[in-house]
Amino acid sequence: MTALLQVDGLAVSYGRISALRDVSLQVNAGEIVAIVGPNGAGKSTLLASIAGLARPAAGSIRFRGDSIAGQPLERTVRRGIALVPEGRHVFGGLTVLENLRLGATIRGDRAAVAAEIAQYMALFPILSERRNEPAGQLSGGEQQMLVIARGMLSDPALLMLDEPSLGLAPRIIDQVYALIETVRQRGVTVLVVEQNADRALRTADRIYVLNAGAVRLSGASVDLRGKPEFEAAYFGIWPEGVRP
Repeated sequence: MTALLQVDGLAVSYGRISALRDVSLQVNAGEIVAIVGPNGAGKSTLLASIAGLARPAAGSIRFRGDSIAGQPLERTVRRGIALVPEGRHVFGGLTVLENLRLGATIRGDRAAVAAEIAQYMALFPILSERRNEPAGQLSGGEQQMLVIARGMLSDPALLMLDEPSLGLAPRIIDQVYALIETVRQRGVTVLVVEQNADRALRTADRIYVLNAGAVRLSGASVDLRGKPEFEAAYFGIWPEGVRP
């Protein structure tokens, strides 16, 4: 498969604190790849490094074959990477429609943008119903739908999602992951950070388990499902004779 994103030997530090150590991963075009791990594992830092929000201390990040390590967020967005950060981050004082339009600020094809906004309004009728209301008045699940749609409006080749299920009811999580699959069907590659390991295993093609800033295990979801090594890598508790 064609590598859309290639990360090799990535290290990131905040002062004396090492957030990532020698992290390598590959995301192929058309895949859904999940990064799972406990709180503080370095998952959000990894996405921030790819997006251009954190500067690596070492290693390389290549997107479509070109080096993007250390490039600012605006440049990575223009290259085709969209990040939906943890916590949804809607512009609460702006309307739903204004939030969506902000996702397309780098684009000049206004007619296509308007058509895509209409598609998302049809996909999520609540966004259409509340298009002229402040986005801050939406529920958590509705805000998650809004920020994913907003990210898609930058026309990315790679959509990165940081904890999209965090704080949502199970029914809403199902809707969010149905949307993620729809995104993939539209030809967009997805890299998702997820604490919910079971959901990641059911959705992603491949998994990377991150713990204490390092990749402890990786592989196809179908191969890792139900394996004791997966749980051990996630929690960092390895049975005797089994090591990452």
